[in-house]
Amino acid sequence: MKSFYLEKSLGIDIRENSVCLTLVGKTLYRADVLASKYIPIQLISKGDEKAESIFLEQVNRFIIQNDAWAENVITSIPRSKVTLQSFELPSPDRKSVNSMMGFELERHFSSSLDNFFFYNHITTRKKNQYHIVCAAINKEVANYYLNLLKKLNLNVSVLDVSTFANLNLLLSNDEHQDPLSVLVDLSSSFIEISILINRNLEFSRSIPITEPDYKETFLNPENQEKKHQVIAEKITQTLVEEIKNALASCRNIDESKSVDTVFISGGGHLTSHLTSTLELAAGVQVFKLQSPETINTTASSNFSTAFMATSLGLALREIKQNPIEANLLPDNLITTKKKKVNLKSTVGLALATVLFIIGFMVNQSIQNNKILTSLNKQLDEIKIHMGPLEKVDLEYETLQKYTNKLNKIDDLNPTKLPLLIELSKVIPKDTWVKKIRFKKKNIELNGISKNASQLVPIIEKSGKFRDTHFVGTIITESIGEKFTINTAVGTKQ
Repeated sequence: MKSFYLEKSLGIDIRENSVCLTLVGKTLYRADVLASKYIPIQLISKGDEKAESIFLEQVNRFIIQNDAWAENVITSIPRSKVTLQSFELPSPDRKSVNSMMGFELERHFSSSLDNFFFYNHITTRKKNQYHIVCAAINKEVANYYLNLLKKLNLNVSVLDVSTFANLNLLLSNDEHQDPLSVLVDLSSSFIEISILINRNLEFSRSIPITEPDYKETFLNPENQEKKHQVIAEKITQTLVEEIKNALASCRNIDESKSVDTVFISGGGHLTSHLTSTLELAAGVQVFKLQSPETINTTASSNFSTAFMATSLGLALREIKQNPIEANLLPDNLITTKKKKVNLKSTVGLALATVLFIIGFMVNQSIQNNKILTSLNKQLDEIKIHMGPLEKVDLEYETLQKYTNKLNKIDDLNPTKLPLLIELSKVIPKDTWVKKIRFKKKNIELNGISKNASQLVPIIEKSGKFRDTHFVGTIITESIGEKFTINTAVGTKQ
């Protein structure tokens, strides 16, 4: 049976000599990797029309073949074009950190921040001490890649960093609690070394790979055991040296601390050899970066974490919550701002609402049955004790009083189910009603809407409500506009 996907997300990992694409679909309980592809390309740059044409043709072919027109498009551009800085910032509270960031960033970047797109990841290290990781990219460089993707009708919703995408995959595993660990990301031409202290990014450096036969073995799927082993040993020497250099560059690491674990992302067809040779040379445990257990990667026969770990991490950005929610795009370039919804909570609330409505209907039915039973009992007593004819008028008046009381009850408490159904039809999908309160012939609605001002004319337009108006003011919050609306039941006079 074909799966139904609530949303799809496309991760595009652009490197100097490759582009990797991974399409992920989200169901109610899991996420499936629907398609993935690793594409070797020439280095693309402004003015190189041939390289651009090859890039666009290859990516467009993947999109058409796999129907990859996803609502979420998350991309990263070559790590060598991104600047990563980390530093400690003392501050009395988190609010003060935000006000100090502008001055701090000016100190850590050589040119004006007006020339960059940037993102700050802030974590609390200890009381009144905050750890900042800032990623920045030149606006012209970023816009070049964004405009290139626009030629394929791909509007990027998140501009991420490959470093953060890999870290999200690693940190999603709650078992990873090592005090000091290293994440190595190997593309076909670059190595990135990232140092983590207590799961926080402390340092990151990207360096080119100069070994002449490395790229060939990286891409070669044939089992050339001896050649792969020789190249792996040469790259391992470089890795050990670069890890030592990276550790020495970290101010918060002294000689008493040692690396607990090394994780490898990428590596191509050399990954298995690199894992074993690095573990032997460094004397620490070395693991290949894996996809989260909640992700089903078997749906795509081409998927391999040795090539596509980063693009998977990118694709999962809008599918689930991540430890690092980076987006280098400024607000004016983000085409859609979507509130992430916890499906399980949503389903739970929906079931609770249905149960409430059913309970209300059952309770209303029970009350009506009690009233009818009481009336029938009284009628039976009237028949038994009915005396002379002149008493009939008196009994009639008594019944008339009961009837009037029932009509009054119905006026004060009109049947609510038709009103609820009517509200569910007229209220827009971008509006969440959190509370409905019935007051005699009036209804009060409390909730959150993307555009609350549109609600009064929409409700008023319905034939079942009148005199609709806001109670108090509309309050704008990050998740939408909070409102309280009062409306009367019935048609206009």
